[in-house]
Amino acid sequence: MSEEVFKFDFVPVEKCVLCGTVERQEHFSAETGTGMARLVKCTKCGLVYIDPAPTQESVREFYKSVYLTPEYRKHDGARFPDPKSEFVETFFVMEKHLDEIEEYKTPPGRLLDVGCSHGALLLEASTRGWAAEGIEPFEDGVKFCRDSLGLNVVQGEFPADAPPGDSYDVITMYEVLEHACDPVGVLKQAAKFAKPDATLVLTAPNADSPMALVLRGGWVGVKFPTHLQFFNTFTVRRILILGGWTPVKVKSGGAYAGQILAVARRRPM
Repeated sequence: MSEEVFKFDFVPVEKCVLCGTVERQEHFSAETGTGMARLVKCTKCGLVYIDPAPTQESVREFYKSVYLTPEYRKHDGARFPDPKSEFVETFFVMEKHLDEIEEYKTPPGRLLDVGCSHGALLLEASTRGWAAEGIEPFEDGVKFCRDSLGLNVVQGEFPADAPPGDSYDVITMYEVLEHACDPVGVLKQAAKFAKPDATLVLTAPNADSPMALVLRGGWVGVKFPTHLQFFNTFTVRRILILGGWTPVKVKSGGAYAGQILAVARRRPM
């Protein structure tokens, strides 16, 4: 795979995607494994985001054909360049994720995993009695889920290509929102796909975590240029509310140092 595959088209970011404020201040700039990242911080709400950012068109094509390839993952510094190898190693994390989910919802029920990768969470959920479905843009990941695991997975982007229906009991978004060009819009659409009492569980890098503040560009949460914005516990609560969800739990801590875990309930529409 040539270096050309990893190139993006970049455009300036006009305003904060969370509150619409134009004013921002320099947060930090750092060299990463995939280029020089410039992070700025909104002066009103505190959201941290990269500026300039890749265009939606280049991001869309990247996730469809490049993101989870062994070549790119090696380039990006992944512990397991082959995602199928990582798939096996993540089952203990998936067990913890399902334990967390089942504190609020128990099977049977319908669960949608947005950005399901190679299906580890879906496989764990299905063995526990969930009607587990997924959506994933990466073509080879979808093929593995369908052909090797027999999982119900749709290829595409959420929400445009998501499975039809508005009856999900649980929607999960593990390490998804930081990739979204319109994270508020994604959460609003998720609410439309959910039952009135549905539970949303998500994780995201915490820009205010000690690991982020100390390691800066060397922190695992800074994945340039695929991570477009970086939340903290305040901005996660705010974005959940704007997206139609009531925060139940928002805490720092998760699968890696500097991760936010959030649980929310769908608000009545």
